[in-house]
Amino acid sequence: MKRFLSLLLTAALLMSLLSVGAVAEEKPLLTIDVYNDAANYNGIQTGWFAKVIKDRFNIELNIIASQVVGNTIYATRSEAGNLGDIILVDKAKFPEIVEAGLARDISDKLPACENIMQFKNQIDVYNKGLTGQDGVYYGIPTEMTDTSPVTLTDDVIYSSPMLRWDLYKKIGAPKLENLDDLLDALVKIHEIHPTNDDGDPAYPFTLWPDWDGNDNMIGIANVVQLTTWYGEKIKGSAILKPDNTFSEIYNRENAYYTITKFLNKANQLGLVDPDSGTQTWDNVSAKLSSGRADLMWYSWEVGFWNSVDRLNQGNAFIFIPVGDQKYYADADRYFGSDRMFGVGAGVDDEKYERIMEFLDWYASPEGATFQHDGIEGLNYTVNEEGKFVPYKDNALMDNLPVPDEFGGGGYSDGNNAINQWIVSSICVNPVTGERYAQKFWQSYKDMTMTEMKKEWSEMFQAEDPVDYMKKQGMLLASPSVDFTPAADNNDIIAIRSDVNATLCEYTWNLIFAADDAEFESLWDEMITQMDGFGYKDLYAYDCSVWQPEVDAKVAAAAAME
Repeated sequence: MKRFLSLLLTAALLMSLLSVGAVAEEKPLLTIDVYNDAANYNGIQTGWFAKVIKDRFNIELNIIASQVVGNTIYATRSEAGNLGDIILVDKAKFPEIVEAGLARDISDKLPACENIMQFKNQIDVYNKGLTGQDGVYYGIPTEMTDTSPVTLTDDVIYSSPMLRWDLYKKIGAPKLENLDDLLDALVKIHEIHPTNDDGDPAYPFTLWPDWDGNDNMIGIANVVQLTTWYGEKIKGSAILKPDNTFSEIYNRENAYYTITKFLNKANQLGLVDPDSGTQTWDNVSAKLSSGRADLMWYSWEVGFWNSVDRLNQGNAFIFIPVGDQKYYADADRYFGSDRMFGVGAGVDDEKYERIMEFLDWYASPEGATFQHDGIEGLNYTVNEEGKFVPYKDNALMDNLPVPDEFGGGGYSDGNNAINQWIVSSICVNPVTGERYAQKFWQSYKDMTMTEMKKEWSEMFQAEDPVDYMKKQGMLLASPSVDFTPAADNNDIIAIRSDVNATLCEYTWNLIFAADDAEFESLWDEMITQMDGFGYKDLYAYDCSVWQPEVDAKVAAAAAME
């Protein structure tokens, strides 16, 4: 009976898709310009995702990626009065975009978007804060969750040290008490794993500069994210300490110094990829997929290597604790992440209609499934109970060929270039009753309850990384609150640009400093240069801007007790 119902549902879905495709063909092809602060690709979306949206809406997406073409494109397009048809920007920019008349009021159509408005509470909270009015809508937050502001759903946090289990065991699975112990372990790993299986050089650290200065934080991204290993979070130009006080980013007592020094020591030991200062994220992702990196620190990075097969083989990446660390982690981003979707003010009625149809589909179960799970029959199958089962979960990392009926080409080449969603992957898919993220599927858990996971669990006496951190008092969970920092005025924009450029340039030079003496000399020089560009004024400004968020988080945490 279950099998019959599954077939019936599949047939109904196919009929629906055929109907949608027929309707789409009746509409003229529209090119939608997507100004995008999240994208790593610039140009027309190609491949399988291009076919998905063309079949449904007869649109193609022209991605305008600030991270690829440079941040000056924002000023250029803003001055021209046309940022894009769809706007995807850092949350801090959105109020100024609305104020400048670059974003359209979408109040007439958004309430009818049933998929998007499943997050009505979050959308109302954001837009009420933006406009001061009820029922007036300009922005759609990204990656909203269906949980709560104080829930921590994931079993891993955004950033933590992760090593390949087979290599970690080969060096004796040493207990790591501090960063020096981690470096010692990585030296040993590099000795036994100097190249990947193809003979290409492998390094514990492979870094990249593309994302420096993004997400409301100054400094190079690869240092910024690792500061959270010591419970610190960068807010603009300030560091938020575990006791909810602010401190200067260049203070030697803070984690930005600690992590930069750590990477410099790693480089002096020959552990840093020499391409790190110049390579792009595309170069890095290819290295991750081919086994040329021995340390990962973003939770999502493991998607470029870990697979069911590798978990079974025991050579996947997994969290390895460092004893002196206390990990900062945001609770579920109930109110959304740090970016915002909007619609360009200059779109005509026909394009506006098509954009809103597309965005609502983007937040639908079908749209979210394509974004988070890929293509049925390629990335997953559906069992008799209607649940998803991993199939070729190496499609992204190995750029597997896509069947012609889905658009052909390589899977990762045709992956969704928007690179940001409305529906978080931890939301429950109403079609399956399980969360979109594969690691939450029961089928995935059954398939990956491997010897490796059993060994890890026995060694660390925990079910998963978050369970370990909680048991050891190593987790600093920050409640989710709705907060948008005030927009910078022109003076602050100029100071921030100069200070950030200085910090980024010096940080890269510091990582590659020849010895400790050069490192300390450069650090002193960096402080002088940053202060000369007005850092202290910027720091005072940022402390005042971010204090209301800190107050809201403190209040939310108190309410939990």
